Amino acid sequence: MGYAVFVGDVALDEYYRADYWPTIQDKAIVRALPAVPGGMIANAACVAAALGLEVKFLAMLNSGAITQLLLADLQKSGVDTSLVVFDDTLPDAKCMIFLVGDEHTVLIPTMGITHIDITPAQLEVLAQAELIYSTPVEFDLLRCGAMDSLAIIDYCRARGAKIAYDLDVDYLQDGADERFAHLDIAFFNQVGFDRYRGDLAPQDAAARLLSYGIELVVVTLAAQGCIVFTPHETVQVPGLNVAVVDVTGAGDTFCSSFLYARSQGHDIKSAAAFANAAAAICVAGLGARAGAVAPDVVVQMMQG
Repeated sequence: MGYAVFVGDVALDEYYRADYWPTIQDKAIVRALPAVPGGMIANAACVAAALGLEVKFLAMLNSGAITQLLLADLQKSGVDTSLVVFDDTLPDAKCMIFLVGDEHTVLIPTMGITHIDITPAQLEVLAQAELIYSTPVEFDLLRCGAMDSLAIIDYCRARGAKIAYDLDVDYLQDGADERFAHLDIAFFNQVGFDRYRGDLAPQDAAARLLSYGIELVVVTLAAQGCIVFTPHETVQVPGLNVAVVDVTGAGDTFCSSFLYARSQGHDIKSAAAFANAAAAICVAGLGARAGAVAPDVVVQMMQG
């Protein structure tokens, strides 16, 4: 396929391990672990690049030392960062990740970004992509002259770009379902999908999403694998059993690996199995980008 543009966050992930998660007014001792580059969209971009896709990354950051470290890491991973927009009024991009047992809690400080102005040249780069991957929160910030984010999406889709959103942390809290009419692929984790569907049965919630014109609704089910809804079929693929070290980045790894497999001509079941294996590799290592490996490593995991 041609190139993909990943629009969203990159951050320095500061890791801490705790014996338990404290309640209100409680205190807990945490052990600091090494900080590593992260960020949902950046993680997915690095995984896609490791698999062999041509990847461009778009975000707004300050130009300080932490940003330079983050961008250098992306470039080392094979990600083109020439679309990044700089604003030195912004704070450093950081996340705090607390590991408790096999689970994690992520605290994401807001950056205070109200909009990201892109140039007509950057818009053309987006429009010429075969795939644009983002989240509603991140993509909604984009502006190009008088064009808002939905106009940008419609312009890019009219030029042939596919739009894929990871809805991990954006559960349509404003109820704006119409944004789904501008999507091609929607990824949910189980918590997000359950929150979206409310009292609807999973099949009925998926049918409502597909009625907006979405091609694929993909729901990750952690260790249980995933389920993929299309207008014509529902495919469920079990996960792989591995010793869990850190689940951070598993969803990012799954999404970009699924998109890679589809770009290589895999059918839905095969793409889902490939993505499950990539996510299993991720959770077996420490750091959100432990799943950034070559395709043959994922195939070996699939084969056991």
